[in-house]
Amino acid sequence: MASGNVVVLDAGTSAARCRVFAETGEIIGRAAIPWSYVEDPEAPTMARAFDHERLWQSMCGLIRCAVRDSRIRADEIAGVAATSQRQAVVFLDSDGHELYAGPNLDLRAVFEGAAIDDELRDRVYRTTGHLPSFFFTPAKLRWFKLHRPEAYGRIASVLPLADWIVWRLTGLQATEPTLAGGAGLLDIGSRQWASELLNSLEVEAPPLDVGRAGTVVAEVSADACRETGLPAGTPVATAGADTQCGLLGLGVARVNQAGVVAGWSAPLQMVTSAPVLSPLGRTWAGCFLNDDRWVLESNPGDLGNSYGWLAGLLFGDADDRFDRMDLLAGSAPLGSEGASAFLGPKRMDMTALGLRWGGIILPVPLTFGEVGREHLARAFLESCAYAVRANLEQAEEIAGVAAVDFAVGGGMTRSRSWVRILADVLGREIEVPANPDVSALGAYLCARTALGHFGSLDEAASKARTALKVVEPDPLAAAEYSDHYQRWVEMSDHLGQLEI
Repeated sequence: MASGNVVVLDAGTSAARCRVFAETGEIIGRAAIPWSYVEDPEAPTMARAFDHERLWQSMCGLIRCAVRDSRIRADEIAGVAATSQRQAVVFLDSDGHELYAGPNLDLRAVFEGAAIDDELRDRVYRTTGHLPSFFFTPAKLRWFKLHRPEAYGRIASVLPLADWIVWRLTGLQATEPTLAGGAGLLDIGSRQWASELLNSLEVEAPPLDVGRAGTVVAEVSADACRETGLPAGTPVATAGADTQCGLLGLGVARVNQAGVVAGWSAPLQMVTSAPVLSPLGRTWAGCFLNDDRWVLESNPGDLGNSYGWLAGLLFGDADDRFDRMDLLAGSAPLGSEGASAFLGPKRMDMTALGLRWGGIILPVPLTFGEVGREHLARAFLESCAYAVRANLEQAEEIAGVAAVDFAVGGGMTRSRSWVRILADVLGREIEVPANPDVSALGAYLCARTALGHFGSLDEAASKARTALKVVEPDPLAAAEYSDHYQRWVEMSDHLGQLEI
């Protein structure tokens, strides 16, 4: 094919995005839209669901807008790929009608998940690598079985969100290990459908074919051509979950490499040669894009979400609020004059979830110091870096080996102050891409591998690494941050012991 342009749909946690990549890997077209959810008055307060038809029309509109923005012709598109948030799933009936489309933020199955963990906690963790169960598809299936029995009885297939997008583009129902595993539907050790576990849980999710990332699975159908403007017959490639695609976009693919995709949340993953579980199930394990590799995950939580909250608190809805936050943080001294932030990000422990105390702690009385907005901004960015360090150390401890290198991507890397702080807090080199859209980049690399441009995903990862910038820690700052970090850990642990 004459052109190497690739269209990528990235259905992340905060928004749906479409990116058009040129053959060089440069983004030449983009479009995005924030998520909206439908209300279900009969579902629990924390339930979230998509309007599936609006969701699909949004995808079609994003494709048309991004291709128009790229100023290329439709016949210059070589391939399409999709990546998505983990835990998001769609239930279909035998006629291909959507019964339910839910995001990773849908927490309707808290009680059903707790019951599953009471029954088969250890088996669930050994099989899927994930706890607690209320986040994942088996608990949602049990919720439908108990509360929507008519809909449950009609479920003919269960598709992770990116696989649903591929189905709408092609008519093919299949999945990929990082997506099915991230939804809790896979035995991650064998990379096969977790049929025995699902049977034990007395829920049904008919098995899907489990393919491999970086392969062409189907072509754009005539119906999808009319809806999206993509030429019928355009190859559609398998990508994977957004976090694992993000690792690939960071050039992280070899065993003992680690990276963090710091967006709405900040999943930190280390590539391993086998599934690595933690005592008591504090961390997660999952599949990597390559068949012979897995990931150990220690996730600090909602970094970007908390950052957005603080930026809005300090600067309202100003278009430049994040730039102003970054400038403020850069103007404050290291250590933020003793101010420390506890706004969500922490060391991952999936055995101790729930509300906890947090806030910003600073020396008082205030007559002895003037703590301003710049100190609050820097204290938060420092706390995010401390949380990343705590989770990297936890992952290395559980894996029994230090990460050979560490890369960071995602929207938080737009903050130059945070990137600088992170290198100093970690006291080690970090590698950062010029383009923070690493999940979309990883999906692009999967598509280019499927189209034969790269001989393997490892080759694609090596190519991605050539575009990374190395940020060195400042030795003096790193030494000073070591003390601040230890104090933050002690205070974080203390707050976690206080009952709310």
